[in-house]
Amino acid sequence: MTITQIITDILAHNTLTNYILFTLSIILSVIIGKYANALIKRIADKLHEKSGIELDELLVRALSLPVAIAIILTGFYFGVNFLYLPSSLKTTINEGILTAFILCVVVFFDRFLNELVERYLAQTISKKTKREVDDQIVVITKKLVRLLVWVVGLLLILSNFGYDIKTLLAGLGIGGLAVALAMQDTTKNLIAGLIIIFDKPFKLKDWIIFDGGEGIVEEIGIRSTRIRTWDDSLIIMPNSSLVDAKIINMSAMRKRRVKMTIGLTYDTPPEKIKRAIEIIKDILDNHEAVVEP
Repeated sequence: MTITQIITDILAHNTLTNYILFTLSIILSVIIGKYANALIKRIADKLHEKSGIELDELLVRALSLPVAIAIILTGFYFGVNFLYLPSSLKTTINEGILTAFILCVVVFFDRFLNELVERYLAQTISKKTKREVDDQIVVITKKLVRLLVWVVGLLLILSNFGYDIKTLLAGLGIGGLAVALAMQDTTKNLIAGLIIIFDKPFKLKDWIIFDGGEGIVEEIGIRSTRIRTWDDSLIIMPNSSLVDAKIINMSAMRKRRVKMTIGLTYDTPPEKIKRAIEIIKDILDNHEAVVEP
């Protein structure tokens, strides 16, 4: 059937009542979804005020958007069932709705696990070990978790469309070897990124000087590191290049020497020079920011 024939068939078999029920179902689901979203956020705020950052608060907060979308999808599903539609079109729509439900679940786990890593696990580990968790470790962990969640979600969606996941995974295993050989530089940068994170030659917001420039470290990624220069331009360095480069970490300085030249005229009396030295020494000795060399 052509698109014109499908539309004609739908119009011929549906009455005004069908369209009204379809529209009301969607409008009602949007209203309920909106209020459910607001209610869940309100519950999460109360949990936060009561007990701070806890698993139940993160879980409830992550549910707000997926639940709202799921309610709207449910309304759309019932609305579609109020209409007469060709079986092939109805099957396609139902598959699309199921895919959207799977995306809701993926979004939930994406939001929950990212908040879990960033707000809960990092703080819990810091309290137990009495050490701050490096920001770059949190960023890398969030990216890996997000990648894993969306890969699993994609596999579930493909399974919903009739693809054999086992065959697909077997194909990915063979193809993965070829990709790994073709991405040797990327693999080298990934390993270098892990070396930077655990060896800690620098961390986020450090001022570093390296072969090719200097600036403030903004992000340490899986493949590259982003450095903001003093003229506000952005240098994107492959991690492998940074690992092999000579790096001066200016932020790691415990103290800084300031060298100043004071000009004198040739006819300055020795007494005034001695007095000037005494005044300067007295100022330095009494300044809180001056330390012993």
